[in-house]
Amino acid sequence: MEVGGLDEAEVSVLLDNGKIIGIPWDFESEIIEKELRKDSESLFSDLSDIPGYHINPEGKSIQEVLDAKKKRESSFFGRIKKAVGLGEGIPKEHIVHKTEYSENKLKHLKNQKIVDFLIFENYDSVGFIELENGFIITETTMSPSGTGMAGLNYYESLESFEESCGTGYKRIINKSH
Repeated sequence: MEVGGLDEAEVSVLLDNGKIIGIPWDFESEIIEKELRKDSESLFSDLSDIPGYHINPEGKSIQEVLDAKKKRESSFFGRIKKAVGLGEGIPKEHIVHKTEYSENKLKHLKNQKIVDFLIFENYDSVGFIELENGFIITETTMSPSGTGMAGLNYYESLESFEESCGTGYKRIINKSH
């Protein structure tokens, strides 16, 4: 959803017992159980690898692509093709020449046990849920439109989490002792 140049998102976690929770803001959050919105979508409906499409194998600039297309269209054969309704269509520089697949890391989040909750004191954001396999998840409720950062965010390990966020967090496990 876009509101004034911001993307908004809400993350919910489905537990084994069927309850749905949000990611808490602090250790004292009492009401973390929530209802799903009607327009909610599961991030786990398609866990197949993610395709990346390569176009423009010569690495031409946008201006070079436009100039080449213009030159082809203004050639003798280009004008004949256009006259009989056979325009070039998609420029050859925009046709996919290679597809590579990246692993969909979301498959590492599904069916994982929650082992801890981490929070930064005086931090204006929700906390972080540590999973049994070492992944750490959180949510970003708003981000600048088009950045793709609103919604579920994850770190693949405690090390990558600490590199990005720092080490000044507290754990709920340590809080209860």
